[in-house]
Amino acid sequence: MDDKRHPLSPRLDHCPEGLPRAAYVDPGWHDRELATIFARQWVCVGRLADFAAGTMRRVTVGAAPVIVARGADGAARAWHNSCPHRGSELCREEVEPLGKLIRCPYHAFAFAAAAGRLVATGFAVPTADFDRSAHGLRPVSSRVWNGFLFLNLATEPGEIGADVGLHTLDNWPMEGLVTGHRWEVDIACNWKAFWENYSECLH
Repeated sequence: MDDKRHPLSPRLDHCPEGLPRAAYVDPGWHDRELATIFARQWVCVGRLADFAAGTMRRVTVGAAPVIVARGADGAARAWHNSCPHRGSELCREEVEPLGKLIRCPYHAFAFAAAAGRLVATGFAVPTADFDRSAHGLRPVSSRVWNGFLFLNLATEPGEIGADVGLHTLDNWPMEGLVTGHRWEVDIACNWKAFWENYSECLH
């Protein structure tokens, strides 16, 4: 029987070659994935509605600790969770209250929550050549798509995309989704093993 499949059909006519064993167990391979995938692509960190206004929450993007700060105006901004002065964690709890300032617990350096600029240096007295504008928080790019919050560590992030095209989800009312339950599980496996199992229709 002749194969009448359209040339763009997703049905395979062969078994594609799998990844080598090293892709799942080699630390160097994992380090390259962190640098080339998780540090350059958009990563979904949850529904925007689940980040309450007036709070900052710790999240992890690849290997980078990040703060998602949602101001009273409802806008979400993201910063590296590291004070540019001595590298202390700025947000130490999972969720902390957020006012107009993000204050470092180590030396009380304070930063504008909305802009990330250095506002005060606590008890430190900077020298005359100290450039405040060069010591603000390090930003992380953020975008909201259909109510989902995405972060990107890249200096010049591109557009949010998907292999199948985002338009394939246009008929789903995703913007109005409401979180009914939150369940987090740490899985002791390489991320690709989970992704491959999740993506197979058998599962």
